[in-house]
Amino acid sequence: MAIFGQANWRYCTKCFGLWFNGNPTNGVCPAGGAHSAGTSSNYLLAGDNTSLQAADEENGEEAGGNS
Repeated sequence: MAIFGQANWRYCTKCFGLWFNGNPTNGVCPAGGAHSAGTSSNYLLAGDNTSLQAADEENGEEAGGNS
């Protein structure tokens, strides 16, 4: 099983959720305005791409082509 991760997720001190901080803006916060990182750490969300590999293989593509 291949493991991958995406860094640059932050904790919003206004809505108490995570948002991706790798975009040009901080996005729209459900609590109003833009998300606020405050003193948030940089979180890495981990996952596995087993389903992506299976889809690639079904389509005759090299595994990992979608990632």
